[in-house]
Amino acid sequence: MGAADFAVDNNTFAEAQISAAFYPKFKNEKSDQETRKRMIEMVSRGFATMEVTLKHSGSLFMYAGYRGAYSKNSFGNIYTAVGVFVLDRMFHEAWGKEAPQMQAEFNDYLQKNRINISMELVTAELGDHGQRPKDDYAVVTAVTELGHGKPKFYSTPAVIAFCRKWRLSTNHVWLFSTRESATSFFGAYDALCEEGTATQVCKALDKIADISVPGSKDHLVVQGEILEGLVARIVSHQSSDQMKEVLRSLSEAPFHGVDSDLGSSLREICAANRSDEKQKIKALLENVGSSLCPDHSDWLDAQSPNADKSFVTYFLEAHPTDYATKKLQEMIRLMKQRHFPAAFKCYLNYQNADNLYYKMVIHVRSDSIFRRYQQEMRKNQGLWPLYRGKMDDVTQNSSQ
Repeated sequence: MGAADFAVDNNTFAEAQISAAFYPKFKNEKSDQETRKRMIEMVSRGFATMEVTLKHSGSLFMYAGYRGAYSKNSFGNIYTAVGVFVLDRMFHEAWGKEAPQMQAEFNDYLQKNRINISMELVTAELGDHGQRPKDDYAVVTAVTELGHGKPKFYSTPAVIAFCRKWRLSTNHVWLFSTRESATSFFGAYDALCEEGTATQVCKALDKIADISVPGSKDHLVVQGEILEGLVARIVSHQSSDQMKEVLRSLSEAPFHGVDSDLGSSLREICAANRSDEKQKIKALLENVGSSLCPDHSDWLDAQSPNADKSFVTYFLEAHPTDYATKKLQEMIRLMKQRHFPAAFKCYLNYQNADNLYYKMVIHVRSDSIFRRYQQEMRKNQGLWPLYRGKMDDVTQNSSQ
């Protein structure tokens, strides 16, 4: 059966639930100096805090527990297989013998609270990004509450609190809450941006930041001295107090399984299955605990996206059952009307005469689309953001 076998009429309804989402991609439209001046001014007036983090050189990996594992524009592929393998090792290194129980509790928590985590996945097995990393690892970059409305992204203090509870790896974070420290950051950046190594940059920022929170993974140890960059953004002026409270109340727990024998490493498994990607994926999943990843169907039953454009057409013609579905329909209609180069890839899960169940992946083919979409949002304040790595579970039913 295909979408053509599904009857759409005035009694057809659609419900879309976001399975995973990452921050919208942004690009400052003003000049670098104008942006700096505005950031410093907001900090000096007490309106905001400036937050700086390391940019690890890897790939976006999103994990939603029982709802699945996702890469930037897809799922059921080598990226997500590597991702769940690395996440499984992270739990075993952190929790030791308790890892299976904690993995099950973690998945239950994500399911109950409709949360996905996003990570920067760094491994040479997915291609080198400037230098071959010394280790295979991941750091959590976002925690997202999906709920039944617009996704809500945790603040960085909340991300660190979440990660310390579950013993997940975090990034190095610096907070600048005064004019002096914010100005000093840009001075240090200008001095080090061309030739600064990870060691030099971290030492310099440690000296001038008002708060420095070292990452769980030392960039020098796991990746090396070559630093891809820094990410600076404006956050709530309350971030400094919130961060101090998190650091005071939640210390970083010792890892109980870091010296345990965890079996074959990622690189050993990939080397043994270099010529066959499907076998490589299967081998990786077989080495992931069933508590973390009990269902391999996204990989083993992987299918190509349905080329039948009727899936998207029927979705747009159906009555939305809730507000979130209505906003997704608005987003897709606008992107199609403006002829934005994007694909709406639909993967059929199940179908009968009255129901369609499928995953929809919004694949933005050019980064320039994020900027053009932001311009549309300024004209229409009601539009939802265009998130990176956006995945939706869609149900359509026709009441005959």
